[in-house]
Amino acid sequence: MTFTDAEQRFLARQPRGHLSTIGPDGVPQVKPLGFTVNAELGTIDIAGFAMASSAKYRNVRANPLVAFVVDEVTEQTMEGAHFLEIRGVAETVTRPAGDGHLAPEIIRIHPRRVVAYNVDPDRPGLHTRDVAAEESAAARA
Repeated sequence: MTFTDAEQRFLARQPRGHLSTIGPDGVPQVKPLGFTVNAELGTIDIAGFAMASSAKYRNVRANPLVAFVVDEVTEQTMEGAHFLEIRGVAETVTRPAGDGHLAPEIIRIHPRRVVAYNVDPDRPGLHTRDVAAEESAAARA
């Protein structure tokens, strides 16, 4: 499983995240945007208007290494800060047309490392894990 139950609940209640890609000049670019969790594939899917002509889409095609951050502040203390950083490899995908206002092209992030801070109420604090290692171990079992 790519995301824990607590991570899935955290992502489900957030309307927006921030995608970081690397531009052609080697400079990072960060954009706020909407997203969905593709539970079947264990990915983060990012759709939008005219996606194929966007800088983020071109950046992913040239360099698929990305970071995606979702955060919230529920109170002005360290305990009130919550975030999930997903580092991974992105791909550009064309979906069948279906939703009339969104482009069929999307960015799909395959998580490789997850960094969570205060995301699981039962496990406060910072927790990191490598998703690829977990998936490899599950495949061997």
